[in-house]
Amino acid sequence: MKEILCPMPGKILEITVQLNDRVISDTQVMIHEAMKMENPIVAGCEGIVREILVGPGDAVETGQLLVTLD
Repeated sequence: MKEILCPMPGKILEITVQLNDRVISDTQVMIHEAMKMENPIVAGCEGIVREILVGPGDAVETGQLLVTLD
């Protein structure tokens, strides 16, 4: 199981993948807002999306688990 973690505190604006989507390392999985800037969060590795643990509008912290890949 591979994990995508939050890089810094902020808020999730949009989820751009769905469960069972196949992703590669540069696939954007969500958009995160921090310090009034929108930041893409990318998969970082290849896999299939198994869990999405946050939703739009959720506040997130550094290191929080966002998505798991298989």
